[in-house]
Amino acid sequence: MNNKRKILVRSMEKIYSFYSPFYDFIFGKTLQPGRELAFSYLNKDPYQKILEIGVGTGITFTLYPKQSHIVGIDISPKMIERAKKKAAISSNGHKISLYVMDACNLEFEDESFDAVISPYVITTVKDPLKLCHEMHRVCKIGGQIIIVNHSKSPHGLRSRFEEWLSPFFARVGFVTDLDVVELVSSTEIQVEKVVDCNIFNLHKVIVGLKK
Repeated sequence: MNNKRKILVRSMEKIYSFYSPFYDFIFGKTLQPGRELAFSYLNKDPYQKILEIGVGTGITFTLYPKQSHIVGIDISPKMIERAKKKAAISSNGHKISLYVMDACNLEFEDESFDAVISPYVITTVKDPLKLCHEMHRVCKIGGQIIIVNHSKSPHGLRSRFEEWLSPFFARVGFVTDLDVVELVSSTEIQVEKVVDCNIFNLHKVIVGLKK
């Protein structure tokens, strides 16, 4: 990891650790419709081993199919601390394993998971393309890869506005000038469906497969 990458990882860790006490209050209700829509496309079979990239405070635990083995990672130790408290009272027979980890350098073997889900993460990392490759790598063949995230409009006034705003939002933890749909479509992930979500349809649920 080069120095620039170390600085970015530390910066994201600090930003999201700062958010941790009030993350659910600010980003919970406003972004929850997108999370719920994304999870509605997740295979409902029990006993799946599912990786959540950017598990945050564990706000999604109630959305998982029964008796899932949830493996959650986050760059922020303070987020993981809060997620562990939710895990301790989780129902539906879930097994929950939580780790502090860099999403672009997943410490898991190839084809470790039945599904991979990533809520609102891809625009927070330095190398979104590498993150896509990592999600694909650790997912089993035939497994689902589901992403929910803001995606820059491909054209028009909104696109220019998102590009203009991006440097400001980068200071608070994410960018707005990345066309996530185009990026994911350019990778090995086979995109099956793209659905608008959240207020003003600012975000997309991208449902993909590993073929």
